[in-house]
Amino acid sequence: MTKQIASFEQDLVKAPAGILLHPMQSDPFIEPINRAIENGTEITTFAADSPNSNRTAHITSDNLAEAKFAADETVSQIGDSAEYAVLENPGQSNHALRVTALISYMEDHYPNMKLVGRQATNQDRNPAYRATASIVQANPNLGAIWIPEAGSAEGAVAAILEAKAEVLIMHADVTPATLEHIKAGNIHMALNPNQGMQGFMGFLSVFFAAHSDVFDPFNDYKVSGFNPMRIPYVDNGFAVITQENADSFDLNSYMEGRDPS
Repeated sequence: MTKQIASFEQDLVKAPAGILLHPMQSDPFIEPINRAIENGTEITTFAADSPNSNRTAHITSDNLAEAKFAADETVSQIGDSAEYAVLENPGQSNHALRVTALISYMEDHYPNMKLVGRQATNQDRNPAYRATASIVQANPNLGAIWIPEAGSAEGAVAAILEAKAEVLIMHADVTPATLEHIKAGNIHMALNPNQGMQGFMGFLSVFFAAHSDVFDPFNDYKVSGFNPMRIPYVDNGFAVITQENADSFDLNSYMEGRDPS
């Protein structure tokens, strides 16, 4: 957080028209975001949010929908009376919601599903490897594990393969390493936010917030002083990555298609 806020402050020195920001934690960014806007720099947050700040807009995938999908898919694969575990990254709003919403949904809709492990691994492959190895060893009937991001999934799949355990792995986001594991069948699937749409809508939001004179909406913005581009939430959607469609999510191939040379 200290490094991210320092980087944000360095950007503000340049007095940009706007910044597209992924705040790793919400509350520490309230004051910097509010100060930036007061000084003429519009802020749109993406993926993670600082909802109590005056940020102009927020672009993200629906983390509640992701959690519901992951829970339903898990139960469809291993039944509704099985053991599951979660890894988590407390403090980052979208990651935290992916975990808490899944647990809550399981409790409400699949009461016979038993949560037997919950470890904070903070997007780090090595703690995730150790945590997963410990959970698998302590729970030989573990059926599935849900992970809110891909960095920890890299460590989790390594531990599960090493233990030769039959554990269904699902995670959000994707990295080249987890994509290869999906192709190999070692990871069941990943729920991947539509980053292209997220970046595109985020850029448009920042641009139009900084050029809000192009709007003349039917409201009180002229007397209240608020930016007419203020948008509480835009859902950029998410994709389900499986062994069948994994090739479509190869970043190198995607970038080759965008290279004008």
